[in-house]
Amino acid sequence: MRKLMYFVMAVVLIACSEKPKGFDSKIFLEKEVSDFIKLNPDWTKNVNTEADATEKFKHKMINLSNEANFLADFPLQLTAIIDTTVSDQPVKMGVFKGFKDATRPKESLLNNIELEVRGIMSADQAAGLAIDKKYTLKGMLFKQGKRADVKFFHGAETPIYTLGKYTFWNISASEIK
Repeated sequence: MRKLMYFVMAVVLIACSEKPKGFDSKIFLEKEVSDFIKLNPDWTKNVNTEADATEKFKHKMINLSNEANFLADFPLQLTAIIDTTVSDQPVKMGVFKGFKDATRPKESLLNNIELEVRGIMSADQAAGLAIDKKYTLKGMLFKQGKRADVKFFHGAETPIYTLGKYTFWNISASEIK
């Protein structure tokens, strides 16, 4: 009988315990970072294993940029639109960055993730966008990021996961309302 009572108490404690950050995320990148953290629980706590885990994280993020879901549902803020040329063609390039949002659930990793996406687009597409507005993007990978841009560092209150800088073309942006 005592064993049954201890078992029931253990089940209740486990059920009531706090879930890891990003656990139920539908956002591809947030889920991948969360899964990586679960697989490497000492990553942010143990200086001896931090360098190895960070190196694995760098490789994982660069490989993930090849996935079709890489940008899926990830909220980004347009910070600039630049006139440039790609293959001698004049184009616009939107610079989109991850942003912090106090209304997100505390379990979300999105406030701890930094990502920069440069989106190659036509002048007509760029005309429909506004600086400082928030968007989700779809596009095709044009230029993969560099491992050196993928980083982890201890923030003031929480760890910061920098996923790097990537360039996409054939961008379509949907405003987040």
